[in-house]
Amino acid sequence: MNIPEWFQDPRIKNIAPAKLTFLLKLAEQIEGKNQKQAMPILFGAVASASRQNLQFTPEEFQMIFEIMKEGKSEEEKRKMDETLQKAQKMMRKGS
Repeated sequence: MNIPEWFQDPRIKNIAPAKLTFLLKLAEQIEGKNQKQAMPILFGAVASASRQNLQFTPEEFQMIFEIMKEGKSEEEKRKMDETLQKAQKMMRKGS
């Protein structure tokens, strides 16, 4: 398993290890996928996180996404923002 650079960022040190492990697995599953391919994986991940009683605060989620966007092109950032917005809507519906 390749450890993404964002996983080493000191800003995430206060996030629970179980959440980080979950995110690492999710990142591995969606790597290289476009938004259309990634959305079903994200939907499944939200359900899985809920079953595992893993709840990310909006601040945690936003911070992780911002770290993941660093060094990306503007187009990649735009696509990630669109995916984040869809995921946040989905998470609000699931709550």
